[in-house]
Amino acid sequence: MEPTSDKTIITGFYREIVRERRSELIPQYVQENYVQHSPMGKDGRQGLVQMVEFLKKLPPVPENEPTPIVHLIGQDDLVAAHLDIHFMGKHIKVIELFRVEDGKAAEHWEVTEELTDATQPFIKLALNSRVSSPLDFLEGVYKQQDIVIHRIIKEGELMAIHAQAKDGANSIALFDIYQFKADKLIGHWHVKQPVPEMMPHSNGMF
Repeated sequence: MEPTSDKTIITGFYREIVRERRSELIPQYVQENYVQHSPMGKDGRQGLVQMVEFLKKLPPVPENEPTPIVHLIGQDDLVAAHLDIHFMGKHIKVIELFRVEDGKAAEHWEVTEELTDATQPFIKLALNSRVSSPLDFLEGVYKQQDIVIHRIIKEGELMAIHAQAKDGANSIALFDIYQFKADKLIGHWHVKQPVPEMMPHSNGMF
């Protein structure tokens, strides 16, 4: 039997833990020393238990509601997930990143942004522009704008970049997904979030 892929593990996590709210399965999907970087969650498994217990107080997800997963990108031990969520009257974009270890999520990063008419990408690129080397091109764009790249996850036509920008004295967390086909940029999805001064853990957002 082939081992379960990291992307399959994360898909199961979303289905059984987040959608079905089965907190008893958290040890099956998450390492005991789970490292949390989301500014909205506490460290360790217990932070996820608290999240699921909160979700249980809300109406259940309708069975016919489509999955919020837009893209799932896996490379080595990392899985990036792009989510489109309607939650408590808000339309929210999320790009999350999981590090998987021994078949379980061991570390988690997250950038979240509410979608409004005023939502704009931090990095603005023209679609259908052609480049000879997508990775070199993007690294040059980020360097030119003094944006620090923390992680790059690439699979097939998709490339996710987790980065840190500055807006004056404030730090901004960025997660962008780019789609290239035949060295042409054909898709760009973006999420940005100010890094809060206080978080329920000491791990930082990066």
